Formats: sequence, C-alpha cells, structure tokens
Amino acid sequence: MLTAEARWIGETLNQFDAAKLSPVLNVGSSTADFREHVQPWIEELVFAPLRNRGVTVHHLDMREGNGIDLHGDLTDDAFLAELRATGYRTLLCCNVLEHVVGPAAICTQLERLIPSGGHIVVTVPNRFPYHPDPIDTMFRPDAQQVAALFPGCDLLEGVTVECGTGWDYVDRSPRALIARLKRRFSRLQENGGMGGTTSFIPWLFRRFLQTCTLLRKQRSH
Repeated sequence: MLTAEARWIGETLNQFDAAKLSPVLNVGSSTADFREHVQPWIEELVFAPLRNRGVTVHHLDMREGNGIDLHGDLTDDAFLAELRATGYRTLLCCNVLEHVVGPAAICTQLERLIPSGGHIVVTVPNRFPYHPDPIDTMFRPDAQQVAALFPGCDLLEGVTVECGTGWDYVDRSPRALIARLKRRFSRLQENGGMGGTTSFIPWLFRRFLQTCTLLRKQRSH
C-alpha cells in the first residue's frame, strides 16, 4: 500500500460513524510487521485511527502469521460461511486483485460477505510496475472497471490517486540497495530472465497511480 493511498482510505472511512463500519474485514492483510514496520503508514493512517474510534478490525490472509487473525481461501464455501456469520459491515480489499487469476470470482465472494448497505473499499494499481506476490497479472483497472466487478454494489466514489515515485519508497542506504539488487537478480534467474529485476528501475522517477474506490452494497427490494 502506498502512502497517499493509505491516507485516502483513512479519510474515506473517517466519513462514517464507527457503528456503521464495525466490524471490518481487511482482506489480504499481510502481517503486523508488514503493516507496522515495513509500511508503517498503513497502521498510522488506516488502522490506528479505526482502533482509536472503537472499530473492530479482523485481518485476513491466505497464510498464517503474526497479526493475521484469520487465514483461509475465499473460494472455500465453508470458510466463507464462517466469515458471513461474523456479520462484517465493511470490507477492505487493497492491492489484492492484481495478484489473482480471475478477479471477478473473488469479487463475487466478497460481495456476498456483507449485508445490504455495507461498504467495500477496493484499491488496485492503475500505473505501477510488475510486482509478483506470488504473481502479478498486470490488472490495472480504472474505477469503472473495478465497480463492474461488483454488480450488486453502487460506486460511491472512484478516484485515481497519485502516490509519488519509486524513489520515494526506496531505502537508499548502500546495504539496502545491494540487498534489493541481489533479490531482484535472483528472481530474474529463477524466472528464466523474465520480470522483476529491471522492471522497477524506470519507475524510480515515474508517478505511481492507484485506483481507489468506495462501494456500497445495494439494498434488497
């Protein structure tokens, strides 16, 4: 998650009373170390303000780890039933859809998790380099394309947020730069010379853009 993206999410959620947001499910959360230390602006701008307002947040990821409250597969109907039983009123799905094949299927499942009137915040890179985790399909939608994946929701807000350049996020100490280069060359060799190592270099001075959307599930008639 990029800094301006996190700020947009925090400000967007701050528009709503805590009672209307809680509980929140953060899909694709990664670990507490990632949220609080690797990208500390996530904790500072998104989750600390929610916690200070008394909003309950559960962090969900495919894997287990420190600060991951729930782990499971969103294509597993039994796991989905457990999530629905919790009664989440808000979902965060941030920087996930570019890492899955067939995002429409995941979005259908997410839409089923919240009641009518509930909210979904979705962010996806709009202009950003290749970044496998473990894959990157290069899905780079605009707000209308994101909204189309949630046909049972209304698009309340859809913006393209400028998030600085790669240079803003690089640890520029010599040791960190050498370690980064070693990791990228290793990935290049593993992938047969494709992707990863050189793909980020031109982005050091190109502007990143994030598609940020707020959706509300339509009420049943």
